[in-house]
Amino acid sequence: MTTKDKQKEEEFMDGILGMARALSDLQDRAVEAYRPLVDDICNRKTKEGEVDHLLTWMFDFVENEQMLLLFKKVCRAYFYTYPETVAFYILEYRKRYDREPKGYKIRISS
Repeated sequence: MTTKDKQKEEEFMDGILGMARALSDLQDRAVEAYRPLVDDICNRKTKEGEVDHLLTWMFDFVENEQMLLLFKKVCRAYFYTYPETVAFYILEYRKRYDREPKGYKIRISS
């Protein structure tokens, strides 16, 4: 490998590391932005559409551990109030992030 090739490889790796840091920073900022929204929605009763929208917006960040905790907090707060909506997001999370899919089903009893 030539010196020029090594330099290109190092620049490439620096670019990848820079993108990873930027993504991590974005996820951290999302957690801080969503935390007050989650606290608010969990401390009052709201319409199903608001819960649905919040979970939708949060979903792209749930691979961040802190965001996942916030996501779970909303799910727990509203599971019995809007079981179909919350179950949908739980199943979507499992489809996307579970390492070994197990054919999950969530039973919603009336």
